[in-house]
Amino acid sequence: MKLSAENISQFNDQGYLFFPELFSKNEIAKLQNEVPSILNRTGPEIVREKHDSKAARLAFGVHSYSNPFEHMLRHPRMLEPVKQLLNDEVYLHQSRLNPKYGFGSGASWDWHQDYPPFQYIDGMKEPKCIMATVFIDDCTAVTSPLLVIPGSHKYGLFESKLHEDAKGKGYALHHIDNTLLEKLANESTIEPLIGPAGSAAFVLCTLVHGSANNVSPWRRAVLYMNYNAVSNACTESSRPWFQNNRDFTPLNSLGDDCLE
Repeated sequence: MKLSAENISQFNDQGYLFFPELFSKNEIAKLQNEVPSILNRTGPEIVREKHDSKAARLAFGVHSYSNPFEHMLRHPRMLEPVKQLLNDEVYLHQSRLNPKYGFGSGASWDWHQDYPPFQYIDGMKEPKCIMATVFIDDCTAVTSPLLVIPGSHKYGLFESKLHEDAKGKGYALHHIDNTLLEKLANESTIEPLIGPAGSAAFVLCTLVHGSANNVSPWRRAVLYMNYNAVSNACTESSRPWFQNNRDFTPLNSLGDDCLE
């Protein structure tokens, strides 16, 4: 998959690109079939919801213990656009699956930028990192879709506070305060990323985003893959391998049929 000049211009202006149904139902089914065994893992790579210890909030490092997820990491429809947008060879800094269970078990994510913990904890020098997302389930208006503020990346890195729930859990979410959020939303807008399973987005790591509680009956699982430029490799190693990958070998694409 090769991005057009118009795609790249839109990414630079809005801070993200969204492609509905980038992957077929058959391709995405390979990942859907892996989800139950992933979420049943008991290692430290699985973070549980604070209010429901039976519900997984995040599964880190999914590419390392699932072949279909590892293939998605190196799928040309994901990897080649990222390399174009960053204009560099890339490696995977971090992968994570957010299952976002229904009936309120899937808790919200406060408004934030992904870059602060990458910079302050992992030693990522510049925000040359893209969060590539793949919808494992349908993401609808009622299943707590990912919300983004277009153009918010242009303001640079905001001062943010460490979310208390994140302390000691490794994901170190830094949230944006309400006054700043209101200013950003009023100057731009808030867009929901809605589409069927197999849709994908490319989001710059300084774009402000968040999501609400999933109070619907349906799960809303999304895969997040944070690709970093090889020239921007992290310098710190306090977090474990599944949150701060130390292998900076440039990734090469598999064939376009690698999920078939």
